[in-house]
Amino acid sequence: MVQGTEYKKKVNKFIVGLSFFYLAVFFLTYDAKLTIYNSTLLSFSYKYGFIPRAFVGTIYEGLNWILPVDMYSYGMAMRFVEVCTAIFFLLMIWIARKTLLLVGEKYFKTIGVVWIIYGIMFVSMFSSKYNFGRVDLFMLLIDAIGICLLMKRKGEWLLIPLSVIGVMVHEGFVFMYFSTILVILIYRFFMTEEKKKYGWIFALSLVGASVTFLYFMFFRTPVDRETYLSIYRMARDLSYEGRPHISLLSAELLCVNLGDIEKAFHKENFLQLPFFVLMVSPFLVFLCRLGRSLYLKAKGMKEKLAYLAVMIGWMTLIPNFALKVDYGRWIFAAFSFFFIVFIMMYVEQDKYFIQSFEIECNRYRKHPGVEELMIIYLIALVPLQDVYINAMLKKLSDFINVYLQWY
Repeated sequence: MVQGTEYKKKVNKFIVGLSFFYLAVFFLTYDAKLTIYNSTLLSFSYKYGFIPRAFVGTIYEGLNWILPVDMYSYGMAMRFVEVCTAIFFLLMIWIARKTLLLVGEKYFKTIGVVWIIYGIMFVSMFSSKYNFGRVDLFMLLIDAIGICLLMKRKGEWLLIPLSVIGVMVHEGFVFMYFSTILVILIYRFFMTEEKKKYGWIFALSLVGASVTFLYFMFFRTPVDRETYLSIYRMARDLSYEGRPHISLLSAELLCVNLGDIEKAFHKENFLQLPFFVLMVSPFLVFLCRLGRSLYLKAKGMKEKLAYLAVMIGWMTLIPNFALKVDYGRWIFAAFSFFFIVFIMMYVEQDKYFIQSFEIECNRYRKHPGVEELMIIYLIALVPLQDVYINAMLKKLSDFINVYLQWY
């Protein structure tokens, strides 16, 4: 959608304000610390073989080879993560500007509020100590690059190698962030004339990511003692505590099953989750109403399937909730899915989705101050963490456990 000069000026002013708002959220939640878990992953490299989660570490090693400084210190690891985080935030701000220009002035307020709310979540997520430098940042960065390709409708075949790279960053990409790209591809397969193009991109992306995932999960072998000790020493040098994350090294390099260690965390997650669902119930009601409206508006089976993908694509996360800990990360990935996919529906100019979404938003807008209250309410829930959903629920579950003695 071509926009006039005045609207572009309006968008640019909003983006400047949004950037300062993101910066404020960053410094509000920034702990200036890289945990030993996140620093340990920087020691993984493909020079030791095709090991899991080594893509970012390989880039880090390449920088160590190119730059005239020793990158294997905690200080340089911090600088690397700070630069990567800044690149991610700048890319998200660029995407925000691009989407606002594409949706037009009519929907400026809606998408602007979405970017404010989403920004509160992703800035606080990746600036707080548990997820500062986490590989989730790089997985979402790959997602963002994919969304850029889909928005511009250029170079979309690059989604195929990007999908494989996402799994090389972390095998959890398949469940956490891959669905965002797949859902947009499914939507375009059913709703556009370029079915062959998007069908092939979907199929090849899915196959490439799945094969890589299956290799890391079932066909990798433990590294030898010399390799383990070499990575151990580098991870120790990168840590602010002078020691690596032993459980991570054992799981990824020696193929040790950590299921027994995680049992207590699972119990804590199960205790926290019902309270979190209760806390976000207004948003869940919104989603249920939106899904029902889309189903009723869809004219045929193709439209119903496209909208079904839009509403349930987040369910690829269910295996993570069932089998793994880190509920804070899974919940953030679910939120991220909805924010990105819903913004893309406005970019696609999908009239039924936009009508339904605006109707549901107007239920809140007719009550003065409700939108602002929801933003303030979300601020109370962030930052989302990793093993624990957030600090509030961690304290609540610990208080309840004093009486239950469950974990």
